[in-house]
Amino acid sequence: MAQSPPPQADAGVPVPAETVATAEIPELGDEDFSEEIVVVGLQRSMQQAQSVKRNADQIVDTVVAEDIGKLPDVTVSETAARIPGVQVDRARGEAAGQVLVRGLPDVTTTYNGREIFTAETRNVALADFPAGGIAALEVYKTTTANQVEAGLAGLIDVRSRRPLDFEGFEVSGSVRVTHASQSGRFDPNANLLVTDRWKTELGEVGALVNASYTRLNYLDSARWNSGVIATGASETGEQFRFPEAVGIFYGGGQRERPSVNASVQWRPRSDLEFFVDGLWQGYRDSVSDRQLEMRLRGEGARYTGVTLRPGTVDQGQSLTVENASRPFMFQGATYRQTDTFQVAVGGVYESGPLRITTDIARTDSRFDLSLYSFDQELATSPTFNVNFDVPRGPGGVEFELPGFDLTDPANFRYLGFFDRSYVAAGGDWQFRTDAEVKTGFAYIPKVEVGFRHTARTAYQENGQRYCANDDGGNPDAPCLLAAGTPLSEMPVDLHVFRGGFRGGGGIQDQRTWVTPTYDSIRDNVERLRAIQGFNPGAPERTRTFDANEQSFAWYGQARYEFKVGPIPVDGVVGARVVSTYTTVTTTPPNGTAQQGSGRYTDVLPSAIARVRLMPDLHLRLSANQTRTRPGFDQLRPTVLNSPPPCLSEPNPPPGCQITGSGGNPELEPVRSNNYDASLEYYFWQTGMASLAGFRRDLEGFITNLDATLDHPVYGPDRVRVNIPFNGGEGRIQGFEASVGSFFDFLPQGWLRGFGAYGNVTYLNDEQAFPTGFELGLGETGRIPNVSNWSYNLVAMYERDRLSARLAYNYRSRWITAYTQNPDGEGFTGEFVDGVSRLDFSASYSPWTAKGWENLTFTFDVSNILGNPYRSFRRFTAEGDTYPRDVRYEERIFSLGIRARI
Repeated sequence: MAQSPPPQADAGVPVPAETVATAEIPELGDEDFSEEIVVVGLQRSMQQAQSVKRNADQIVDTVVAEDIGKLPDVTVSETAARIPGVQVDRARGEAAGQVLVRGLPDVTTTYNGREIFTAETRNVALADFPAGGIAALEVYKTTTANQVEAGLAGLIDVRSRRPLDFEGFEVSGSVRVTHASQSGRFDPNANLLVTDRWKTELGEVGALVNASYTRLNYLDSARWNSGVIATGASETGEQFRFPEAVGIFYGGGQRERPSVNASVQWRPRSDLEFFVDGLWQGYRDSVSDRQLEMRLRGEGARYTGVTLRPGTVDQGQSLTVENASRPFMFQGATYRQTDTFQVAVGGVYESGPLRITTDIARTDSRFDLSLYSFDQELATSPTFNVNFDVPRGPGGVEFELPGFDLTDPANFRYLGFFDRSYVAAGGDWQFRTDAEVKTGFAYIPKVEVGFRHTARTAYQENGQRYCANDDGGNPDAPCLLAAGTPLSEMPVDLHVFRGGFRGGGGIQDQRTWVTPTYDSIRDNVERLRAIQGFNPGAPERTRTFDANEQSFAWYGQARYEFKVGPIPVDGVVGARVVSTYTTVTTTPPNGTAQQGSGRYTDVLPSAIARVRLMPDLHLRLSANQTRTRPGFDQLRPTVLNSPPPCLSEPNPPPGCQITGSGGNPELEPVRSNNYDASLEYYFWQTGMASLAGFRRDLEGFITNLDATLDHPVYGPDRVRVNIPFNGGEGRIQGFEASVGSFFDFLPQGWLRGFGAYGNVTYLNDEQAFPTGFELGLGETGRIPNVSNWSYNLVAMYERDRLSARLAYNYRSRWITAYTQNPDGEGFTGEFVDGVSRLDFSASYSPWTAKGWENLTFTFDVSNILGNPYRSFRRFTAEGDTYPRDVRYEERIFSLGIRARI
């Protein structure tokens, strides 16, 4: 049967989800199969993903939901980690951190082809999309001129379902209960979709509503050494080095994500369609973070029983600390809330050789934060033992306080209170119109042109206040009147919380202490403010920045096809021209407004060729340019702090400097020249193998650095700021390979239910830093958060009414940050050791009787291995390191039921 490629993403209006859900699958000859196979579930998902990749112009990898409300992972962000070349950071029970595509973080995110973002940022977290409402996730490694301009790394499009995808009335839903092993809590999750379509006198009409709710009580447990390396003397007078503090951090809380998306489609006649799409995403997070910090320094601190790390001459392994500064603790009571709305209307007209599409969308997003931190300390400085890297299990720090009771409130006293109110918001209008013309020419069958305009606003507001009597504070300050009060006399409820480190191998026996409860801090916040001498109500917020941005984009591209002998060649050649005008205003407290602005025009050419060496063997070649705009926060003018008193002296000492922070209005976009080649082989009904090589030549990578400025008022060498700069050139290159299929070649019967999939990505990266930023190993270094290797191995089984999947994911070591060395000479860094995960999911439909055949029971478990996250601080150019964090993350079990009528 003949195939025609599906319309490409963002070719005027979002591609309907049916492009993915019903993508045409190539037929195979009778010689390939000796029995008819009904392709459903996981097999159908792989088959559709194969078809999308095969027919796309771009190099794209897709995960298609195997059924309504069922991606192969609990969250969309977890699904992204299975895609070749994609790396994600995990914390707080999910893959909620940064998403990297081929080592780069600058990814444009779209929802049904439209840009979407959270508050003042330029993208949205994939974890904010509930799996129940998603039809497919598409990761574009290369893009064409008709798509929204991609970031350096490419473009990720999340696709929802639309009513005309379905044959008629349908209701589907799922209910799931999860259990998190670290927090010990059970949580409900649910999804409901209702859709129908009708034939009326006015044409065909369809409507769909999909609602989802997810909740998770999570707890991350970390044992940590400070990244600051100190020097001390043992009882014999010998000098040694050691982390200046150790401790425990618990990242806990309850996260909720309600979400609703809706769609209406109207086809008054076969050549005309109108639609309205709507989306609301909610995010609610009650964050109950807490920390215990054992300080190893302080006037009069003594170190006994010092042992050195094997193979070193001055690195402390273990010791006993006496008379150090009192241990410090905080209990957080933070609430974070985001609401994001997007509404779009548009239409499609297609008649003969002409297709015109138009789309206008409005997006609004707001993030609110109220952060309270209740600080306390021990009333005395106890003697305690420390081992900075225990020689068992995953290593890392372990400490104990012999004979001291951390569960007795009498051993604690109040220290201070931190109060913060923060708001960030953003909105935009997006308008686009596109036209496609089928030329009738053999070599250039189609020409496409289009225009897109966006008007974007964003702002940040922040207010905060803090005071604490921390050894040397001013005892006469009004906010210090309560400092030193016994903890039991404060207007909060005290408790000893549930400790973490489940599966920690018996390391760190002292895991809990006395803290106020989350609810009692928030319920009594006005009393705590009064005790501190703060004014009633939240702290007054000031505008951190106001941003306005206009962008205008024009594109033109032509699709071509010809033959070189018997070999067909087709592809797309085009260019996108984007003009951007940005203004960012900052008003410092009690200061004068400062404004920074920039305007630039980018010409982004692209050329893609597909060489069909054989019907099932394709070679793709691509070259294009991409760029990523700086964030609005990075573009705000720099704000200086109050001048220190020493600047008023007649001859200020050399180290007398005024400090500051903020952004850099002179930042330019980060630009990249991209080259890709991909060899793809398609076999059997679900089989696909590919090998791709790629290279990204970067210019202007943005890095925050300390810098000394020549100031017109204070002169040279008197202003020290930490602001973002465009760095030098950088490069990422590597390859990715994948292969997978169900084993249709096996004998008839249950063996044909087995399948496997695997992919591997290798990255080699390097970036150049601005002059003066020395790493101790030269002027170049690794790009932060990039792993050299990552791979996924997936085993599947699907037959009759049973479906099961076991997935292993590994990511090799990566740099997290560059840090100044203790001696002040040069920079080294912190890095994370390789991380691996194993997840399992299964579903079973026990009945085949009519009316019961669509009832399915599901079971999932994530992070089966429970391997902890381990990071390290490298503090000399010679490679000396200490463990930094050993963090135990959630293992989540899920049991659910899914039904459809």
